[in-house]
Amino acid sequence: MNMPRETVVSEVSESAMKTRLLTAAVGIPLALVIVIASAYVPSVMYAALFVLCIIGIYEALKTAGAKKAPVVFAPCFAYGAVVMLAPFVGGTVRMCGTLLAASMVYLFVMFAILLRKHAVLRMEALCTSMILTMFVAFPFMVVELIFGTIMRHPDGSPSYAGGVALVAYCLIVAWVADGGAYFVGRALGKHKLAPVISPKKTVEGSVGGFVSSIMISLGSAYIYADVLGYVQGGMHYINLTIITAVCIVMSMFGDLSFSAVKRQYGIKDFGNLLPGHGGVLDRFDSVLFVAPTFYLLQFVLPILR
Repeated sequence: MNMPRETVVSEVSESAMKTRLLTAAVGIPLALVIVIASAYVPSVMYAALFVLCIIGIYEALKTAGAKKAPVVFAPCFAYGAVVMLAPFVGGTVRMCGTLLAASMVYLFVMFAILLRKHAVLRMEALCTSMILTMFVAFPFMVVELIFGTIMRHPDGSPSYAGGVALVAYCLIVAWVADGGAYFVGRALGKHKLAPVISPKKTVEGSVGGFVSSIMISLGSAYIYADVLGYVQGGMHYINLTIITAVCIVMSMFGDLSFSAVKRQYGIKDFGNLLPGHGGVLDRFDSVLFVAPTFYLLQFVLPILR
């Protein structure tokens, strides 16, 4: 006897939810351990970001169809590694010079591969591979900069505990917006936000995600800075509120952008590293937009007094 379609869909949905929550139950404590350990051993954060970047590049290349010419993987991984290591070569001028030189070499190598593999590697796949590799590597590098260069001790040395707080803030902004949109959308969603790109996203969910992220993000910042007293001199909460609001919008923009990529390639997830959540890019797509936005805006709207 066949079960009603509604019952099957409901059971599948409940199973997916259980898998999603189980992964979160394991992943969140692990993420907390990495984040807290990074305040004492900064290399933990740098190593975690490096691994996430390389996995993200692999998922991007696989999506772009680079498996037809596996030789593409080596230069893309090498370029990603150089980008992630660039902040360690010295000052801003050296870092920018390293990135420029690496980018030029990377482009030359990739087009050399096109000449050699033009029979199996389409120009579209090559360009997509390059763009996605760069777009994965640079935002993860920006997270490194947020971790090590924004907050400093009075003597000018990096405040890694403060850097951890700022990285955690970017994650909270992105993930609470995503989670809030998901749960509010399931409960109250009626009006589709982008029915072609992401049919499950709703206007109500987006509003719920925005409000949830604003409240929890700013609340966390207040507890960290004023209740616990970890920020000497206090914070500019008006500036932080503006930055957070823009970051939430960019988070949703990033989520939809990567959904459009998946829709273009006819895939549900970029990977299966995180059961119920997909791969690294599925979990960090919005973070890749939030981190650069936060980093750039804090120069214009300082968050520390």
